[in-house]
Amino acid sequence: MARLKEKVIEEIELLPDDVLEPVLGFVEYLKAQRSRAQGLNAKYGSIEGLRSKVMKGGHSWEEEKDLFEWEASLTEVETMRKTLRSDDA
Repeated sequence: MARLKEKVIEEIELLPDDVLEPVLGFVEYLKAQRSRAQGLNAKYGSIEGLRSKVMKGGHSWEEEKDLFEWEASLTEVETMRKTLRSDDA
């Protein structure tokens, strides 16, 4: 894994600034999505617990909104991981 990271860093250092800017934006976006999911995990304990509460009813609008945002954040990160792992990428 360490060698892989070294190779990635070597290649990134060779990229021109006009390519680095969108790469950085992509990395920051994924970081924000992970951070949002971690914050919601700290707030609610688990996505499964919040999902169960929302599905049973008796929840607040904030809880429902947070559940949708949490699921979206996790989906975005997983979609990007799958895209990067794809043989077609």
